[in-house]
Amino acid sequence: MAHRFSLAPRAFGSRHARALAGSLALLALALLLYHSLAGGTLLAPNVYDSYLLQAQNWLAGRAYIDGGENYPWLELAIYEGRYYLSFPPVPSVAALLPAALGLDLGNLWQALWALAALAGVYLCFWRAGHAPRACAFWALFATLSSNLFWLACSGGVWFQAQVLNFAFSVWGLFFWLQKRRGPAFLLLALAVGCRPFTALFALALWLPAALAAVKERRWGRLLTFTAPAAAVALALGWYNFIRFGSPLEFGHSWLPEFVRDGGQFTTENFWQNLWGVLRPVTLTPSLDLSFSTFNGFCLFVASPIFLLWAVDLARAAVKRDLARRDLLAPALALATLAGLCLHRTMGGWQFGARYTVDLIPLALWWYLTRPRRPFGGGALWLAGAGALFNFYGAVYMLSH
Repeated sequence: MAHRFSLAPRAFGSRHARALAGSLALLALALLLYHSLAGGTLLAPNVYDSYLLQAQNWLAGRAYIDGGENYPWLELAIYEGRYYLSFPPVPSVAALLPAALGLDLGNLWQALWALAALAGVYLCFWRAGHAPRACAFWALFATLSSNLFWLACSGGVWFQAQVLNFAFSVWGLFFWLQKRRGPAFLLLALAVGCRPFTALFALALWLPAALAAVKERRWGRLLTFTAPAAAVALALGWYNFIRFGSPLEFGHSWLPEFVRDGGQFTTENFWQNLWGVLRPVTLTPSLDLSFSTFNGFCLFVASPIFLLWAVDLARAAVKRDLARRDLLAPALALATLAGLCLHRTMGGWQFGARYTVDLIPLALWWYLTRPRRPFGGGALWLAGAGALFNFYGAVYMLSH
C-alpha cells in the first residue's frame, strides 16, 4: 500500500508531548480504577500467567512445564507425557526479566504493555503528520475505547498474547512509516510470535519492500531488513520442533480437548463463530443490557473503530475514492477474520469479541495511508461511547 501523501511529521513539540501524556494518563487512570474496583489487583499475582511460568522453567533449563499436572486451570499441551505451554512463546521472552527478578506482576506488566501500545498508535499518527488532537483521538479510540481495554485489565495468558501482539504490531507500523524496515519487520515477527495470523499483515508490509530491493538488486538492503525477522521465525520454528517435532506446531493441537474431540480448525465452526462476532447486544423489557459472555458479540459494538472503518469504506466506495491498494487492509482483515472463525471457539468466556482486536492494527494502517479524515461529532461520540461501554464490560466481567 503506497503512501498518498507526505509522511513528513510535524515537530514533536510541547503540544504533542502534552497530548500524548494526557492520553496515557487517561488509560492509566481507567486501568487503576478498574483494578481498584477489582479489589486492588494491579500489583497482585495472576494465576493465569502461563508465560511467566514458562519463563521460570526456561531459566531452570527446561522447555517443558515442570509439574504441569498441578495447573489444571491452565491450557497446557500434553505431549509424550510432558506439559508444555500451548501458545506461541514470544510473551515468555518479555517475561524473562520479571522471572529472573522473582517478580509475579502479570497485571502490572499487562497494563504497561497497553500503555506502550497507546504510545505506539499516537506516534504512528504523529509520524503521518496528524495534529495532536487527531493523534490522541486515534490512540484512545484504538485502546481505551476498544475491546483492547478489557484485555489490558488482566495478565492472563490469553490476554497477554493479544496485547503484546497489538503493541508489537503498532510499533512495527511506526518504524515502517519511518522506512526503518529492519526494526519494523523484527517487531512484526515478534507480533507473529504472539498471534500467528499477524503473519498476513507482516507479509503485506514486507513483500513490497522485498520486491523493490530485488528489482533494484540491492541484496544487502534486502538482507538487512529481512534477517532479523527471519531469525525470529527460525527461533520460533526451532523451539516448536524441539518440543513437538514440527516447526509449525506451537502446542495448541496437543491440548487435551483437541486431541479428544478433533482438530482446532474445521469448516464446521465457521458460521457459528461468524454469528458470534456479529451477535447483537439487546435490551431486556426492564432495559437491562443482554449480551453473550461466551464466544463474543458484535465487533462493531465491542470496538467502535470497526464501525467507523466500515462507514468510511462505504463512503469512499460511493465517492469512488478507493484505489486498488486501499482494498488490501480490509481484504486482510476479512481473511484474518475468516481464519479465526474456523477455530474451535472465538475466544470462549469474554466481554466483546476479543479475537477481533487483532484486526485493529489493519484499520489503523488503512487510515494512516489515506488522506487525513475530518473529525465531526460522530467519531468523537463513538470514542466516548466505546470507552464507557468497555469500562462497564470490564467491571461487569468481575462478577460473571
